[in-house]
Amino acid sequence: MNSGFLNSEFPSRKRFGNEADLDITPMIDVTFLLLIFFMVTSTMQSAPDVELPVAHHGTGVSRNENVIVSVIDPDGIPILMAGDPPAPEMSMEEIVEYAKQQSEAGKTGIIVKASGTIPSGYIA
Repeated sequence: MNSGFLNSEFPSRKRFGNEADLDITPMIDVTFLLLIFFMVTSTMQSAPDVELPVAHHGTGVSRNENVIVSVIDPDGIPILMAGDPPAPEMSMEEIVEYAKQQSEAGKTGIIVKASGTIPSGYIA
């Protein structure tokens, strides 16, 4: 092959003009220096204490007016207990009967205290 022929057919690409080469290393250095400067010179302050207003129309939940049902999960098996403090393990039917008795005695609601490991479908 004739190298002269190739050179005339496919001229090598030459750079035209001056191509600017931008070195961003100093910009990164300055950015990190500014970051360190502001981190060192800033003062850390805790948030001021906020005094919340007292609710005028809300009422708390009374244990005396409600039936308390506790659901715990010590070994992956839900255990039902009723009362405050909770009585020994009870079946669902016993809980329903206990709630009916307490309703007749003047209790108006049911408070369900469940551990965080109980599936929500079990409570519903």
